Amino acid sequence: MLKRPQHPGRRQDSSAEAQPSSPQQPGLPSGSARLLAMYREGETVRLEVAGGTTYELAAASLPPDLPLPGGELSADQHRAVALAAERKRAARRLFALLDRKLQPVARLRGRLLDEGYLPEAVTAVIDAMHEQGVHSDRRYAEAWCRDYLLSRAVGRRYLENKLRQTGIGADLARQTSIDALDARTEEELAMQAAVGAWRRVRGNEQKDLAKVVRSLVSRGFPPALAARIARQARPAPGARWGREPDAGGGIDGAGDDLVDDPDANGDAGGADGADEADEADEEA
Repeated sequence: MLKRPQHPGRRQDSSAEAQPSSPQQPGLPSGSARLLAMYREGETVRLEVAGGTTYELAAASLPPDLPLPGGELSADQHRAVALAAERKRAARRLFALLDRKLQPVARLRGRLLDEGYLPEAVTAVIDAMHEQGVHSDRRYAEAWCRDYLLSRAVGRRYLENKLRQTGIGADLARQTSIDALDARTEEELAMQAAVGAWRRVRGNEQKDLAKVVRSLVSRGFPPALAARIARQARPAPGARWGREPDAGGGIDGAGDDLVDDPDANGDAGGADGADEADEADEEA
């Protein structure tokens, strides 16, 4: 695994001796340094200092009263420049991670720290992200629920538990699941899930009803709602299945496989209980 340079800037001379680090914040310089050159390209500034280090930072992050090239950066100025450069690097990496996939803030923070970015810079970047409305746990949770419900019939409790597993706080997970599913929508999804569960059970006895109820509860529907919807979705006596359910586990048109057959005995074989571990338990 490649080791990052002692300073957050880019090392141009690997043979140059690294400056000592501050014991309070490893990775940041503790002493002064001679400023060799300064370049500006739009809103980005590059500073070259003695020792072969180049810092790249936002122009707005430049410390005040910097010396002209050839002058000496004070210890405080040197540290401020190095920290600003680290913030820019951490922000660039943060946006790259978000471009690939939305993630909860705790996971983003842990990823940046694991990759070696300085905690002070990571905290500053994440705080700025919140203040500017770029990303937050609420935005992640809302997007996750919206995407999950596109293909899965689950209840509020299921959404809440899944969000908490990703690191979302209990209060936010609960409120987001409530906002994502009003009572009417949750009941409609419960009906879709119940029709699919009856289709997999392929029976119509009391034990089959109990399996359907358990399946709905495992999908996060309240027990009382699960029991009521399971009874409402129960196929009529003598019904038979026209074809096997598709492997995709989709919720749309879940009742299309049920057709009336007065001659059928309604006992096409019991389920093995696997509906409690069906596609609703997969990760998004």
